[in-house]
Amino acid sequence: MLWYQGELELARAAKAAGIPFTLATGSITSMEKIASEVGGTLWMQLYMFPERSMSLELVKRAADAGFEALLVTVDTAVSGNREYNHRNGFSVPFSYNRRNTLDVLAHPRWLFGVIARYLVNGGMPRHENYPAEYSKKIGSGFGGPGRRNDSLTWDDLKLLREHWPGKLVAKGILHPEDAEIAIASGADGVVVSNHGGRCLDATMAPIDALPAVVAAVGNRGTVMVDSGFRRGSDVVKALALGAKTVLVGRSTLYGTAAAGAAGAARAIDIYRDEISRVMALCGCTSIEQLSGELLERVNGK
Repeated sequence: MLWYQGELELARAAKAAGIPFTLATGSITSMEKIASEVGGTLWMQLYMFPERSMSLELVKRAADAGFEALLVTVDTAVSGNREYNHRNGFSVPFSYNRRNTLDVLAHPRWLFGVIARYLVNGGMPRHENYPAEYSKKIGSGFGGPGRRNDSLTWDDLKLLREHWPGKLVAKGILHPEDAEIAIASGADGVVVSNHGGRCLDATMAPIDALPAVVAAVGNRGTVMVDSGFRRGSDVVKALALGAKTVLVGRSTLYGTAAAGAAGAARAIDIYRDEISRVMALCGCTSIEQLSGELLERVNGK
């Protein structure tokens, strides 16, 4: 919604940069369209539905479309209490009121460049990857009751392992014991994450949880991390602490909102420039040279 067909634009920027693009379950672009019109290294993020058969149907679609990895979000069994959404008048499904209507009218470039283009090209978009029962236009629904699954257990990860042929990743890990259970349940890796700080206000920062998870997983799986990595220096810190990959979301979304694929590409370039600069100033010429010895821990943290 930030840019007309913005998910395609973001996927193009990722492909051009040679990095993976992860498509969300709640996206408004189908996985088949991303695969056929863009391609590249494609990962799929999954929210498990209460009806397991619906999730398995989505998983099969992703495999058939050529997606290489499945990132199962495990830290949103229930929705976070996002009070800022209430203050801003944002609800799901979206409903119009005086405040947000005036806000939309105050942004004519977005109104005509994004919303109007959707309206003249088939109407408001819908959640294309949801099962038919939950696929609603964004103005009339947001996936119904199926977007959250408060009965999620590790057995669901084992079930997905049986049906998913590619790499399986548990996203939303903060405790080393959970990381070990995820690997034992069939995951090839984990993402240390607090969901961008959007679920629980008292959660710890993923970079603080990272070293213990890295130690627990060892060489049995790949440890990745996300949430709060806004600069190239943040990425270097995570790599020095043992992460193999750092996922970024908001920065590239901001770039997409500003200029589509070109804006997302600019955000990626900023990261790359900063990563290279910080590494050089640390005396490192390769990622393999990064280690925790380069970091000064403040107050033992």
